[in-house]
Order: sequence, then C-alpha cells, then structure tokens
Amino acid sequence: GNPHAVAGHEGYRQTSAGTHMLRHLLRHKQELGLSDEQIGKLRGLALDADRAGIRANADVLVSERELRSLLWDEKAELTAIEAKVREHESFEATARIIGIKARRDLIGLLTPEQREKRKALREQRHRHHGQSMHAEGGESGKPTEAAAINPDGADLEFSELEDGLSAG
Repeated sequence: GNPHAVAGHEGYRQTSAGTHMLRHLLRHKQELGLSDEQIGKLRGLALDADRAGIRANADVLVSERELRSLLWDEKAELTAIEAKVREHESFEATARIIGIKARRDLIGLLTPEQREKRKALREQRHRHHGQSMHAEGGESGKPTEAAAINPDGADLEFSELEDGLSAG
C-alpha cells in the first residue's frame, strides 16, 4: 500500500518525515557518497525522530477523541471545548515541527557537496514524476485518479522549505 497512507481523518502519517528522508538518503547512498559513520548517525537521528513523532501523533489522536467526547456532551462548556480545540491544534503543530526538525537534522549531517547532489536527485525525480503524471493523463489531459496519488507527498509538501534550508 501507500507508505503515506492516512489513518482516518486525523492526518496521522504511518511513516514519519524522518523515516521517509532516511529511506531516500539510503536509497541513494552511493550517489551521495555517504560514509558508514554518516549512515549510522542518520539511522540514529531517524529513530529518535520516529519515537518523538509517534508520541506526538498519539497526543494528536488522544486529543481528537477527547474533543469528540466533549462535542457529544451537550452539557460541556464552550470554554472547555475551545481549550480542547486549541490544545489539539498545538499537538498537531508539535507533530509537524518534529517532522520538519527531523528532516533538517538529517540534511544537516550531509556535507555541502552531498546536499547539492541530494537536491539534484530530488529535482530530477520531481521532473520525472511530473512527466509520468502528464503521460498517464486521461483523454482530458488531466492525470487519472491513480496518477494523482503521490508516493512522494511528504517530499513535495516540504520541497520549498528544503530549498530554503539548503541555502542557509
């Protein structure tokens, strides 16, 4: 199945941004010239990020259910519901920030030359992905539903952010 499948409507990713980035880096370890020491550090960082991400996503899911419970309770005070909504949004932000930090930390372990190679590989993949979506378009020229499913969704979501990160 899709490694970025969403469980329910909560937006919980089954693979974290750190895991996705680690897989990408390891898939291209020869092209990037990753050392064994770098690979070990990358795996350790990704594991730490996964732990933090799993805990943060659990907070999001628990908060969602607590909010639902308050909404079902006709006697619940609006202030309590408001506070739970704000708490839920805070947990979602924390989970997203953990993913962003994980990606930055992983990229931070690369040398400037490796970052440039990674950026070139990503641009090449995005160009190829765009062509394959166009090629799979229906008669209208629009991508079919199957072609619209993006296996690299996390990469695309953060591609602009990464461009800014690799510059600074």
